[in-house]
Amino acid sequence: MANTHLNFLNFERAISLTPAKKQKLISSRVALQRKIVDYFRAMPGFTVPKFYIQGSYKMETMVIGKDGTYDVDLGVYFLKKPFLTPATIKKHIYNAVEKHTYKGAENKDKCVRVIYAGDFDIDLPVYYKTIFDIHPFLATKLNWMESDPKELCDWFKKKRDRNGQLIRLIKYFKYWANTRDRKMPSGIAFTVWVSNNFVPNIRDDISFYETAKAIRNSWLWSVYCRNPTTPNDNLVEELNSIQKENFKSSLDNLINEGYRALEERNSFTATRIWRNIFGLKFI
Repeated sequence: MANTHLNFLNFERAISLTPAKKQKLISSRVALQRKIVDYFRAMPGFTVPKFYIQGSYKMETMVIGKDGTYDVDLGVYFLKKPFLTPATIKKHIYNAVEKHTYKGAENKDKCVRVIYAGDFDIDLPVYYKTIFDIHPFLATKLNWMESDPKELCDWFKKKRDRNGQLIRLIKYFKYWANTRDRKMPSGIAFTVWVSNNFVPNIRDDISFYETAKAIRNSWLWSVYCRNPTTPNDNLVEELNSIQKENFKSSLDNLINEGYRALEERNSFTATRIWRNIFGLKFI
């Protein structure tokens, strides 16, 4: 049986943010926060929001996509309930940042996205949470929706293992999904699936394969992923039935090819099989 554990470790480094990229991201985040604060300081009747880095950056599971770009979530939190509709408050955030970069911004359903061309996007979901609220409320185009990203980060902290294998596996799955031609589940869905079905092993190749099987076996009838924290929604509800079947087919193929790689005696051939799964960054 070929051992490709070291190849997996090298692959994880290749798809992770470098120190230089992290520093550029931090500088961009600080400048963006300053832009938003200045905007609301000049707006009568508004409180100045607070900010919270969340999502994959906070959980250390961020990966660079096949095109070299990545997304970052920066939560914008108002500590008083805005007197405007959620759509209007999102429009104010958009107005504050629309000219911040050359590529500008997009006002999406659940966030405002600031585009840093060819590098990364910073998503700005907007929340309010007063001292009387147990959980924050997220601004969407239609209403305020109870949602708690910090609760998810705290849940994930309890799942992490000491040697970081869980984090590495999440990165492998997310990169694999990002390189598929068909629509795949979100990174949050993979984070929950891997965390709940993690099969540790001294080798990452075996752990990845066994965890993929465990994820596949966790579905009774259809592809499903319950958010373990508020709002406890289905994290794959944006996929239609055909997309779910395509994903199951892709995962089945991943499992079959992973088994073939693990059973291969020749290390060169095993590495080539994994490279066909993950792409050229796997060496």
